[in-house]
Amino acid sequence: MSGGEPEATATTVPTVSRTTSTTTTPAEVDPPVTTSPPDEVEVPPPVTSVESDPIGWEDLEHLTVEIDGQVVRLEGGRATVSYGGASASIFTLQNRVAQGDLDGDGDEDVVAHIIEQSPGTGVFHLVVPVIDDGGAAVARPPIFVGDRIVMDAITVRDGLIEVSLFDRARHEPFTVISRHTTLEIDLSGSAPLVTVIDTEPIEEKPLPGPERPEVTIRFESGAVSGTESGTIDFRERQTYTVYASEGQPFTATLRAPLGVWLDVRLDHLVVASAGRRSQLVEAELPATGPWKVTVVSSHAGESGYELTVEVLPLGGADPASTTTTEAVTVPRPVTPDDDGDVVYLTFDDGPHPDYTPQVLDVLARYDARATFFVVGSLAQAYPDIIQRIAAEGHTIANHTWRHEDLAGLSRAAFDETISRTQAVLGDLATPCLRPPYGSIDAFTREWASDHGLSLLTWDASPSDWLRPPAEEIADYIVQWARPGVVLLMHDGGGDRSTTVQGLDMALERLADRDLRYEPVCR
Repeated sequence: MSGGEPEATATTVPTVSRTTSTTTTPAEVDPPVTTSPPDEVEVPPPVTSVESDPIGWEDLEHLTVEIDGQVVRLEGGRATVSYGGASASIFTLQNRVAQGDLDGDGDEDVVAHIIEQSPGTGVFHLVVPVIDDGGAAVARPPIFVGDRIVMDAITVRDGLIEVSLFDRARHEPFTVISRHTTLEIDLSGSAPLVTVIDTEPIEEKPLPGPERPEVTIRFESGAVSGTESGTIDFRERQTYTVYASEGQPFTATLRAPLGVWLDVRLDHLVVASAGRRSQLVEAELPATGPWKVTVVSSHAGESGYELTVEVLPLGGADPASTTTTEAVTVPRPVTPDDDGDVVYLTFDDGPHPDYTPQVLDVLARYDARATFFVVGSLAQAYPDIIQRIAAEGHTIANHTWRHEDLAGLSRAAFDETISRTQAVLGDLATPCLRPPYGSIDAFTREWASDHGLSLLTWDASPSDWLRPPAEEIADYIVQWARPGVVLLMHDGGGDRSTTVQGLDMALERLADRDLRYEPVCR
């Protein structure tokens, strides 16, 4: 799905015909010759006009839509489109639709919600206007509204589509949901006009659903800490109560994916609000009473967590004897100490049988070397490409076995995805691990270190997984090609033709800057 502001193109989309009743009128003919008595008149049956049925769920389940030039035909609300090799996108109709007149003809049209899931690329949310055109369900070009978001509602009012959703600012990790956004889509022009009409921080939105029962944390005799664990979904909260006195040293430690935060307060006294986005709270309590320690989720999906609360006795105790951990942060890349003006190009989600060789050809033309963070299952499928990457002076690093989100993985699952990939790469593996989506939890860095790997993310990316135009990718690379910067691009996970073109255009424009391009992992 294309990146940037949602836009549509003038496209002829196939229609899904539906069985409808039709009205027929007998032709005008001369009266038939009859031998009936004159007082017996033959009367033709009355003509009944039957309106076509409105668009139904079955129509949507078998909809045909054109997405980025690719015809997608849903069967039972689902379709799979292959891009070659192991890359494929899965399109799934969601059970959230809106009804209303979109084209001013008085018929009840429908707005459908389809999710496109592309391994290693994203989870793209599309709204599809479906017009009731005289008994046929006609799908207009879909409108991209976000990647890895949470849809709230879709409504139709006065011919306009209103979409409310939960998303995050551009610089924030994909696992985090931080704001509520409302879009208005106007279909009256030659192309849909998408306008952001409201955004507000998620902390200012009331949480839906019933409150979870509070849990009281009771320490065992002689203990100064207690641990609780559970699961929590987006916008849920779980409150724990711990009785403590004024002046007691207090520590709350949360082990959870980014997007799950702590809120600590006693009535109007707030030690830490969820808006601070903290997973470690340390304080000397300012009052006595039942303190509320609440786990609040703005993570896009269900997450497991472990909460440890520690309250030391008044008069002090040895902090070293308690259980705490540092808050989770995504590490900034640690780059080699290279001389001169060096830029570090990196590529994720390959190898791809079509696009990785094209990327290698471009890099060879400009004498550039890079690091390829490969998916283990694809490295196993395309060993010749892996050998070519290494033979041409590039380096190879771990990007998990099937592009798993490492945040929240069990230790066994983490060890399996990392070790299987390392085993396939063998001696070609460098000691780096790039977490898919940049997503980590409190254990990721430690567990990676147990495998001899350091985490490495990136400084900048042209968001090429959203498939923006090649010129946009090129402009971004040129803007960010500065000494020491780690640039993220993708050679796998979908159609990467614009990445190849944009990389070629950018390196040509940068040819006179006396920059060098070296692998960041060695």
